Amino acid sequence: MDPAGLTIGVVSLAGQLAKAATDCYKIFDDMSDVGTTYDSIVHKLRTEGLRLKGWEEAWGLGNDNNQSRLDPKDYRYRYATATLARIVAAFASVDKLQARYGIAVKEANCKSSLILEAEEPKPRWRSRLSIPMPFRPRSKSHSKSPLRNANTEQVIPTIQETDLHLLENPCVLGNQQLLPGLSEEISSMTDAMGRLQQSLSMYRKLRWVVADKAKLDDLLRTLTSLNDGLFHVLPTSPGPVYQAKSQVSTLKLSFDIPFLLDVRKSSEFVGREYLIESLKQNVEEGKHTQNIIVLYGTGGMGKTQLALEYIHQHYRDYTSVFWINAASDQTTILGFTQVMQRLIQHHAELSEDYSHIGRLLGMAGKLDSNGCFEVTQPSEEQYVVDAVKRWFASLENTNWLLVFDNLDDLDSVDIEEYIPACNHGTVIITSRRRDLQQGRRGFEVQQMQPIEAIQLLLMACAMPKFEDLVLSDQTTASTIVQELGYLPLALDQAGAYIHMSQYSLGRYLKAYQSNASYLLSKGWKGGKQDRSVFATWEISFNAIQETNPEAAKLLLICGFLNNEDISEELLKRGLNLEPQDLEDAIRTLLSYSLAKRSSNDDSFSIHPLVHSWAKLRLESEPQKEIDIAREAFEVVVSGVDKSNERRTEDWIFERRVMLHIDAIAKHMAQYAEVSNMNMQDGSRSLGDVYSRHGRHNEALGWYRWALAGYEKALGVDHPSTLTTAYNMASVYDDQGQYEKALEWYWRALAGEEKTLGVDHPDTLTTVNNMAVVFDKQRQYEKALEWYGRALAGEEKALGVDHPSTLTTVHNMALVFDNQGQYEKALEWYGRALAGEEKALGVDHPDTLTTVQNMALVFDNQGQYEKALEWYGRSLAGREKVLGVDHPRHASYNSSLIWLHEVTWQAEQGQILRMRLHVPHGPSN
Repeated sequence: MDPAGLTIGVVSLAGQLAKAATDCYKIFDDMSDVGTTYDSIVHKLRTEGLRLKGWEEAWGLGNDNNQSRLDPKDYRYRYATATLARIVAAFASVDKLQARYGIAVKEANCKSSLILEAEEPKPRWRSRLSIPMPFRPRSKSHSKSPLRNANTEQVIPTIQETDLHLLENPCVLGNQQLLPGLSEEISSMTDAMGRLQQSLSMYRKLRWVVADKAKLDDLLRTLTSLNDGLFHVLPTSPGPVYQAKSQVSTLKLSFDIPFLLDVRKSSEFVGREYLIESLKQNVEEGKHTQNIIVLYGTGGMGKTQLALEYIHQHYRDYTSVFWINAASDQTTILGFTQVMQRLIQHHAELSEDYSHIGRLLGMAGKLDSNGCFEVTQPSEEQYVVDAVKRWFASLENTNWLLVFDNLDDLDSVDIEEYIPACNHGTVIITSRRRDLQQGRRGFEVQQMQPIEAIQLLLMACAMPKFEDLVLSDQTTASTIVQELGYLPLALDQAGAYIHMSQYSLGRYLKAYQSNASYLLSKGWKGGKQDRSVFATWEISFNAIQETNPEAAKLLLICGFLNNEDISEELLKRGLNLEPQDLEDAIRTLLSYSLAKRSSNDDSFSIHPLVHSWAKLRLESEPQKEIDIAREAFEVVVSGVDKSNERRTEDWIFERRVMLHIDAIAKHMAQYAEVSNMNMQDGSRSLGDVYSRHGRHNEALGWYRWALAGYEKALGVDHPSTLTTAYNMASVYDDQGQYEKALEWYWRALAGEEKTLGVDHPDTLTTVNNMAVVFDKQRQYEKALEWYGRALAGEEKALGVDHPSTLTTVHNMALVFDNQGQYEKALEWYGRALAGEEKALGVDHPDTLTTVQNMALVFDNQGQYEKALEWYGRSLAGREKVLGVDHPRHASYNSSLIWLHEVTWQAEQGQILRMRLHVPHGPSN
């Protein structure tokens, strides 16, 4: 055959091959899926078929009218023709034709019928995630198999093994030379093609009934390899007629993606310029490496809006900006599929060849003719994620910005799996999880500045600027933002509620103070219920509840304490938790930004609005609210030392936790049935704390509460009831309300004599302190009478050197001192001092009190040298035992007395005098 004839023969064969390949592709195109297992592979096979069809159209293979596009004499034409032959063989050899189908159609019909009855079209989702549809058999009456009435004697047309071999190995066609035997090769292949095409309609009807996944996988690999081979061998410019489509060969990856963000930026964003500038500075500092910045903080602080504001101000600094919702693993994957679709759309504006675009973006064979792709299986999801990450990691793509928003669930979203593996680009993560900043650039988003908060509130409720408001409205606006803790989300929704309800600022403030739970538990943005302030924190709380229930409970307990300076030591004393469990609970709250470590490192604080929510969320569960309140009460009570001996650190710690005692007092006042809560002992203990620190009114409040409970539960003459009555008398005594003090001492004394006996130590203590009151009232004779009664009973019941006996002796000396009977006073002081040094020691506070009062007597007698000697002894002892800053030492103020005494003696001849009574305390 001459070269011209051979060329015509090759062209004709190429046409037949192209047609056969396209027909084979149609087998997939009109084939209903035989099971969800095959969905992905069949989709990929169809994609390879589309690529094949694209080559046929683009290069005019087998088209006599367009031979100029690629000269058939060019070896590349023959290479393409040979490749087409192999593609046809790959389709045909899946079932090995007659070797696999050496059966009658009758048997095939049965199998085919079963499949056809089970077929049902499956909906397709483009560019979105979908879950494979379960197998659902169709009713047999719905449709009939097209083969049911076929001729049962008909068999599949015979295809010889040599035909397959010839198609799979067209060795001569792929050679660069026109060798002898080419015409025979073309003729043989033409015959093989004829036999194959006669069989295609039957394969369609059988719908690959016996095809299995392994063979489809093998076919897919073969087709992909052959199609890729065509791309590498065919010329880059097929001719002027197809110049538009020739761009497929020259198109390169594009990294300059026009800015397009599908996340709404708040139109009410105000202030926070310093945060935007700080964020920009953080970006600049890490510009030459991959920069990962974490914006963390409590829910509602405006982290998302801050990131959006930064993007809208600086998106021109980046070649591309993408935003991914990282709330869950599924939303993160969906975000990556949307990024991929955006990349496809952008490249499609530069070229119409989606097969080439797919190869460029690492999605070879996964795009259809419209540039869409399906993600239906986990393996495909990861394929898309990896492809997007590779695009970000490209060496030429150095100036991108990728935002992961709402990354709070660190257990289900491993962010390291999604951050591109490269040393360039910028990643911004918004999260409530403080621990995300580890190893990254952490940036805490905190509450707004007061003036910013007011601006946001007024903008949200469409009111005039702050400076244009009347003074009363300015004050009210300032109060509202303070009540809302300067929290952006709360301010935004408060403004929306004010605007929607047409409230004045004053009316909203009253509504908030009376029903904060209602206003904060609903969203009011734009007249519809967006996520409320409380709902925002509820998400974090639920996550904590699942991972660490003790942390969730701790947060609720803290809702009844003060929100500032929540001491770890107080919690250790008061909570029934192992130290490690407590540390884990606190760490969890810190991790979710629901708590913040204090500067002194041994306590933490909670945002005031989060703190209010922690309590208010319990309103719908009254019994749980009472239970949690009781636990908070017990935490405070257990944290207070109840011993009579008090060290300096005990006084300091009590002063520190006083805020929490105040908070629990405010909350517990709403529970009227004290006895039902068994809190009398704790109430009396807190009354003791207030009494020790001179807060008499608060002490009386707790004592009254405890007394009511004791009287109801134990009776009026129970020792605990009587001790509480005694303590109330002591408070009135300290306040100088002596008549009231005597009234309550009488009440305690009557019960003690009846219940305990006249010589019981508690009874005698009350007698002693009644004598103290008479002494203060200058009823000295009466005071001596009651001291004498107390002393007689104590010597009898306790002994002459018992501390209580010695206290009474000391106080009798005070009476003589007050009467001016100094020698008698020194006699009784000396008796008290001897016993105290023997029983208590020379440096005991009570011993030193007697020493100081003896110094006062010498002072009164004008024996100044002796007075200074005894003052010095008192001062030295107190500094040694109590320390210079001990409250009791300060109350006695020995050093001040001494200095004043010396100074006034030298300069004015006057003496500052101070006498100290030593009242008894109750023994129980």
